[in-house]
Amino acid sequence: MPRAMGYTCAMIRFPLLIAALCLTAAPAAAEVRGPVSPSVVNLVGGLFCAPETAGRRPAPGTMDGWVHVPAEPIVLVAESDQAPMVLGMGFGVRYGLAGLGPGTVTYTVTHPPIPPTNMSVESWNSEAPVASGDSFFFQFDRPEEMVPGEWTFSAAIAGEVLFTIAFQVRPASELPALAHLCRAPQMLSLSRRSPSAAG
Repeated sequence: MPRAMGYTCAMIRFPLLIAALCLTAAPAAAEVRGPVSPSVVNLVGGLFCAPETAGRRPAPGTMDGWVHVPAEPIVLVAESDQAPMVLGMGFGVRYGLAGLGPGTVTYTVTHPPIPPTNMSVESWNSEAPVASGDSFFFQFDRPEEMVPGEWTFSAAIAGEVLFTIAFQVRPASELPALAHLCRAPQMLSLSRRSPSAAG
């Protein structure tokens, strides 16, 4: 199950890791769609391996009505605009913000319809105001979520879109170099009702 996992960098308990996760300059590997706000820096799209979860919080704009709260910083393991259909794999965005005051960020993930509801747009707000940046992604926790096609990830503050990034989700057999980046067998312990991700 899944919902996009996010983690506000300002809330990470490891200050030195904040710099590595939030401020490292790197080009976006995923395909940027439309304009990018001048306040966005270090925009990177790619694959994530999820940490253990620390709980969940309500997110009524998502298919399951809640998102996971990671127990530790999430790690970008590869920059890519392709995501393999593998249980336990996450894909999404890491970014920083400059020149903006604190503000609550709304995250939106658009994807092909996922059964049984056939929902195709999910959104939620960041748990706390994001001043320095954040990471958010979607993790495949159930087989029915693994639908191929284009997925987009957007962030907005007060209705202003900061960026939109697109990924192509493909069968794992077509992306063998990416399919085994995460220790998927350990992640399969996440059940349909276990926490998954938070923004």
